[in-house]
Amino acid sequence: MNPHHLLLVAAVVLCFIGAIHSYLGERFVLRPILALPNLPKLGGSRAYMESIVRWAWHLTSVAWWGTSVLLVLGWSGQGAGAMGAAVAATFALHGLIILGKVGTRHPAWPLFLLTAAATWLGSQ
Repeated sequence: MNPHHLLLVAAVVLCFIGAIHSYLGERFVLRPILALPNLPKLGGSRAYMESIVRWAWHLTSVAWWGTSVLLVLGWSGQGAGAMGAAVAATFALHGLIILGKVGTRHPAWPLFLLTAAATWLGSQ
């Protein structure tokens, strides 16, 4: 095997890890934690705390999938523009998921969107 092809192997493994992490985490970690009767309230809201915990968990998987795209781009010999677009898309997705699932109360969404925009513009 060409050592360069190991990037593709790593990308596939990261995709698998992300899928398993989200599925098993939801089933065996998040559901039991979120079912606790004494789950702390964040900002005075149990629902807000539940959303933060759930999406922080799943955004880890999104980051791994975005990294796998970078590995595929490296494997295929794509340039900085394509890699910048992959990073920008990954962090745009972070910002949009936070905004859509948690709302504007969480301070990270504009920072992730700023990161996405700066990455996109800086890599073109």
